[in-house]
Amino acid sequence: MTLTMYIATLAWILLSSGLVARKQKALHVGLMMTAISLDIALVLYLQITRGAVQTALSFTLSPLEITHIAFSSCALLLYFPVLFLGFRLLRQSSAQLRRWHVRLALSAYIARTSGFLFMFSMYGKN
Repeated sequence: MTLTMYIATLAWILLSSGLVARKQKALHVGLMMTAISLDIALVLYLQITRGAVQTALSFTLSPLEITHIAFSSCALLLYFPVLFLGFRLLRQSSAQLRRWHVRLALSAYIARTSGFLFMFSMYGKN
């Protein structure tokens, strides 16, 4: 595995741990913020060093690699409303906010898990 795959694995483990710790607010927030920040930083690193977006749009990737990018991109986009709603929930408790936070967060987690599994199709790529 490459260093970026190890970092992605760490981010996924932290994300999974944060999901398990959702009843412990401080731990949940800390794990999730670390995982999401690590994931976003990894995407920025891959863009800066490898032109990830240009590669994704080059039409030279296999269907498995495209699937990895699609799921990971979906998770990345979902992180922003999840974070927004999570920060609002820290300030004010609301059943409706919590419902939307949970729905979007689970969707992001499923997308990230799928992207994580398909990540291994990128093994050996520069």
